Amino acid sequence: MILVKRIRTALLLLTLMISLPVSAEDDVTKLQDKLSAMFPDEVPFNVSKTPVPGLFEVDFGDSFMYITANAEYAVKGDIIHMLTNSNLTDMKRAENRLQTMSAITDKNTITYPAKNKRLAMTVFTDIDCSYCRKLHSDMDGYNKLGIEVKYAFYPRAGLGSNSYKKAVSVWCADDQRQVLDDAKSGKRVQNRDCDNPIKSHMETADKLGINSTPTLVFADGTVLPGYLPPARLVGMLKQRKIIK
Repeated sequence: MILVKRIRTALLLLTLMISLPVSAEDDVTKLQDKLSAMFPDEVPFNVSKTPVPGLFEVDFGDSFMYITANAEYAVKGDIIHMLTNSNLTDMKRAENRLQTMSAITDKNTITYPAKNKRLAMTVFTDIDCSYCRKLHSDMDGYNKLGIEVKYAFYPRAGLGSNSYKKAVSVWCADDQRQVLDDAKSGKRVQNRDCDNPIKSHMETADKLGINSTPTLVFADGTVLPGYLPPARLVGMLKQRKIIK
C-alpha cells in the first residue's frame, strides 16, 4: 500500500513537471495576444517569461519592461536574485547593448591595436572633448596593458557641427590614425568628405543612451562613462571580472 502511494505521488509530480512549461508557454501566448491589441501594429515586441511567477518580460528591441500576466500592470525596476545577488535586469540590459553594438563592426571603427591583447573596448569619442583628448594621450598606456581601443565617433554638437566635420575628415583621410592623432592634439585637419559611418555611430550611441564622451563599451555589454587612466581602468575591470 505504501509503495502504491509513493508511485502515485511520483506520477503526480511528474505530471506537474511536464505540464508547467506548457502552461508557461500558454501564458506567454495569451499575453502576446493581449498586448498586440493594445500596441500599434508598427511596434514590434517579444514576450518571454522571467524567473518571477506571473511576471513577463516584454522586449521592444531597444528597450524592455516587465508586465503582469493579465497585462494590467507594468513594473519598472530591477530583478535581483537574492541567493546569488545577481542583477538579472542588468544582464538583460547588457544583452540588448550588445545587440545594438552589433551595428558597429571593425570595418567602421578606427582601431589602435594592442600587441598582447587582453580585451578590446569601443570608445565613443568627440574630437573636441578635453577628456577624450586625455584618453587619447594615454593610448600607449592602454595598448601596453593589453587593451585594444576601437574608436566610434559621437560629436556631441550634432550633425553638421565642426566636431562632426572633423570626424568625417579623419575618417576620409588616407592615414586615419595619423590624422586622428593630429586632430586630438589640436592640429588643424584638412577638410575631406566621403562615405562614412559617423551618423551611424551617433545613432548607435543614442540607442545606447550615451550622452557624454568618452564612453567605453566592452564585449560583455558593460558601459563605463568618462575617462580613466590605464592602470585604474584595468583595476576596475578586474574588480568587475571583465579582465583577469
